[in-house]
Amino acid sequence: VSLGAAGSISRLHVANHGAHSWYTQIEGKRLFFLCSPREGANLCEDSGTTCDHPEGYAALVSPVDIFYPNAKRHAQFAMAKTQFVVLSPGETLVIPSGWWRYSVALEASVTLHHPFWSLENRSRISEEFREAFVDEKMPPDLLEMAARNVAQIHEQVLQDDDDDSDLDG
Repeated sequence: VSLGAAGSISRLHVANHGAHSWYTQIEGKRLFFLCSPREGANLCEDSGTTCDHPEGYAALVSPVDIFYPNAKRHAQFAMAKTQFVVLSPGETLVIPSGWWRYSVALEASVTLHHPFWSLENRSRISEEFREAFVDEKMPPDLLEMAARNVAQIHEQVLQDDDDDSDLDG
């Protein structure tokens, strides 16, 4: 759940671990700017930076402030193709894997959002699980058991992907 005062923004980024994402607006209105994965170069993409986000980092981010882009440092941003949508209460937006997003709360806002995986990108879900169990405070035996279970899930997903490709061929 994201609670935002009017004017609060999210950084221009891509969801981690190849996830698709859905956003449902509960209160207020939120403006989303979306760019296809092909726009990465025009958005001056950068990787692996820490941020104020539940995961603590974003795998792909952009330093561009889309409202005040620096024409000298981010000249290629002028060529970026952007789509936008305003979410009102009760509306849901689904963003495919790899798509860039930037959002602005147009008024006091409550937004429910969650990443998800499908058959298309399911091999990346084990990365999400692995990350959830990296914690120095976790007892070593529990951390070891979690690591084994995540490895088994990853192997099973890869095996399922191989089985699916055998059926397609």
